[in-house]
Amino acid sequence: MPRPYTYHRPQSLEDALQHVAREGVNTAVLAGGTRLNANLAGVDEVVDLQALGLDQVSYGEDAASLTNGRLSLGAMVRVQTIVEDEDAPQLLRQLARREGPNTFRQAGTIGGVIVAGDSESELLAALLVYNTEVTVRTAAGGHIMPLVDFLAELAMHLRNGILTGVSLETGGQTAHARVARTPQDSPIVAAVARRLPNGSALLALCGVAHIPVLVGPDDLDTLDPPADFRGSKEYRKEMARVLVKRVFEELKES
Repeated sequence: MPRPYTYHRPQSLEDALQHVAREGVNTAVLAGGTRLNANLAGVDEVVDLQALGLDQVSYGEDAASLTNGRLSLGAMVRVQTIVEDEDAPQLLRQLARREGPNTFRQAGTIGGVIVAGDSESELLAALLVYNTEVTVRTAAGGHIMPLVDFLAELAMHLRNGILTGVSLETGGQTAHARVARTPQDSPIVAAVARRLPNGSALLALCGVAHIPVLVGPDDLDTLDPPADFRGSKEYRKEMARVLVKRVFEELKES
């Protein structure tokens, strides 16, 4: 049984940051709470973000492109909100639906999906190909970075800080393919691709590393996937090749 902990529900981001920045206190940040119970070992205090107003959704133009819009999401935007947003990219809505049953999606947040860094999250792979940027706030101020960099050093970037929002491109053609034990199961391997307005393409894979990763077609031979009861390393590498070929063929046809 987890030991007792102190619960905080700050009314401002500044107060929340003061809690997470204290030395010698093991603090857990609570967003949707769908994964918190599995991570309470050794926690002294819990900081609940629900009263901070980080649940806004907005659309705007991308200053770098006349053909590409931009979607901004507060870190506390519920996954189900994305599923139901008819203005969001169709692939993003589709893969948000795969984050779990409706009850989990109603509680789970986009910030929680990112911070969890689940290697099988197809939504997280989609965020990678949409050139997502994240905003992290600390007591010293805020900084914006590409999602791919944030995931590579997640613990370091969250030290004394809180993920407050994400921003992603919305244009371009997309394709998605997966292999799983059942249609409703988490993927063994999945591929997500997006053709940018300039004609280049981005490709992300699930199930071939400890987090979803951006790769190039020439990187497939260098993959070193983890093995488990659902698939060996060799099987995952071969499936990655098959799925990458499939999504690029779909992009050519679209």
